[in-house]
Amino acid sequence: MSRTVRTFEATITNQRQVRDDLDQLGWAASKLWNVGRYYAQEQWDETGEIPDDGELKSELKSHERYTDLHSQSSQRVLEELDEAFNSWSGKRQNGDDRARPPGYRKNGDSHPRSTVSFRAAGFKHDAQLTRVRLSKGRNLKEHRSDFILCEYQTRPDVDLTE
Repeated sequence: MSRTVRTFEATITNQRQVRDDLDQLGWAASKLWNVGRYYAQEQWDETGEIPDDGELKSELKSHERYTDLHSQSSQRVLEELDEAFNSWSGKRQNGDDRARPPGYRKNGDSHPRSTVSFRAAGFKHDAQLTRVRLSKGRNLKEHRSDFILCEYQTRPDVDLTE
């Protein structure tokens, strides 16, 4: 099965309107990363094994921080944590004694928040009005239909109608 992923760069044109909501998602992703990192450390200390992304997802699915983001976005945060542990482990196995396991993410005002990825179920695209509707997690919604509506602009040669 072949899968094609395309990435297009765009500029959010209503940044002032959506900045706080986007920051809140980034903060939530950092918190989930930290919860996953803490769980992995506990397992590592107890068993000598680092849990993979499947175990992280299974164990943390009911955690409060998991539902701060859309479920697919939460899954991606935990997959990224697993990738970071695998990268560190690979470096250590290749003899890099200076390699360090992934750390915790800080959430201070001067520190950038985590990146949030959205898969198909986490956003809706309206190419005619150049808007993307991003889903929030259940814990961040004020009401059931709460979402972030980002207006965007791409290069003139980019066609997103499909």
